[in-house]
Amino acid sequence: MVSSDVEVVDGELVETAGSPFPAVPDRPTGLGLDVSTFTRDTVLVAGRPLPAAFVAPQYSAADYVISEDVAQLLESAAPENTSRNRRSQIGLFRTWCGERGRVALPCTTATLIEYVGHLIKRELDPDTIAVYKSAVVTWQEEETPGNTRPGTREVTRMIAAYRTAWNRKHTNKQSPAVRELDLEEMVAVCDSRGRPADRRNAAIATLGFHLLSRRIELAHLVVTHITLHRDGIAVRLVDRKTRKDGSVFEAWIPARDDAPHICPVRRMRAWLEYGRLIHQPQDEALFRALDKAGRLAIRLTPQTRPKHPDGRPKEDQELTTGDWVELSMLSGEAINGYVKDLAKKAFARVAHLSEVERAELGYNALLNLPTATSVTAHGLRAGGATELYESGVPEDTIAELGDWARNSTAMKLYFRRIKLSGENAWAVARQAREASRSTDSSSASDPGYRAG
Repeated sequence: MVSSDVEVVDGELVETAGSPFPAVPDRPTGLGLDVSTFTRDTVLVAGRPLPAAFVAPQYSAADYVISEDVAQLLESAAPENTSRNRRSQIGLFRTWCGERGRVALPCTTATLIEYVGHLIKRELDPDTIAVYKSAVVTWQEEETPGNTRPGTREVTRMIAAYRTAWNRKHTNKQSPAVRELDLEEMVAVCDSRGRPADRRNAAIATLGFHLLSRRIELAHLVVTHITLHRDGIAVRLVDRKTRKDGSVFEAWIPARDDAPHICPVRRMRAWLEYGRLIHQPQDEALFRALDKAGRLAIRLTPQTRPKHPDGRPKEDQELTTGDWVELSMLSGEAINGYVKDLAKKAFARVAHLSEVERAELGYNALLNLPTATSVTAHGLRAGGATELYESGVPEDTIAELGDWARNSTAMKLYFRRIKLSGENAWAVARQAREASRSTDSSSASDPGYRAG
């Protein structure tokens, strides 16, 4: 039996016979045992010998060194955009500390409190402040090992209180959901202009809508991640946000014979056919920047030039194959810009209708000008999820396609209005009255009906 009165020792148990270590008493009393080296995780088994005492090995310099090529693998493990954002966040903190004569590393709890207060007084979004705080705390832990982590209890309370005050004054800025009718108008804009870039933008809009993808996932797709079939598209997503282990998400998007105008297969085929005309590399980005002549544009600028781990820009001869793949990819902001432009142009196509008429027809993102101008690429993700939900697709299935956690609060935000409109007491009463009128009307038109 395992004693509850003594603590656990990690170690290999040795056989009783011939053991130089004394056996644990069957009824431990705490007497005669040296417990000075025991920890909370120590476990002793009554009647068995004590495990051998742990002897720390003697480490040499070889035990602390990693090679340069392995160091590069370690440094490249974090996505470049994540590393870039973190460097910026830490740089802002160091600059702030320097301007005020405070020590940035390791910083005191008071310095962290004052910095978070500074961010709150600037009226930044509370989620942004939380990210900046986490970046600073993580930096402290990584750069100064030991008990150098500043206290975070106070700043956590400050951010929570600020979030409450923020929510009283700010409404949800979530992009309006792009529904199928909205998407048809947006794609029609592409057809009316007929530029090479419009082939790309139509493919982006229809794939993003049906794949429920984030804009950065669209930007990071490589040509070989797409396989076209007669009845659908096989898509490999290798940069999904919730797949921390780097595993690939395989998706199948069927052809839309019921809605050929917004069919992702048709739109993707048109874009890939143009890509072959301009010799688009198969191992680089699927959606590319184009110049005014419709040729592949080079995105190598001082801002986009890859850097060494120490921040030095790489020379042309130092650029790797991976660097060129990254350079071929659009930014998430570029994807967002294309979608926003389509929404604005699409609204112009339906502006002759009154808002009441647009509502009755079923427009959502194009309901009015303020709504259309607030559309972002995220609206494709929200609209696709909403269409699936209204069609009766289970939430778990939608969550898997859209890379949401099960019972995700973010996902359920898209469905809340649908649930409220269907379950609202007044809506239920109205439906009951309409059903009653329909029954009465049918009875009155029945030749066999007689008034009582």
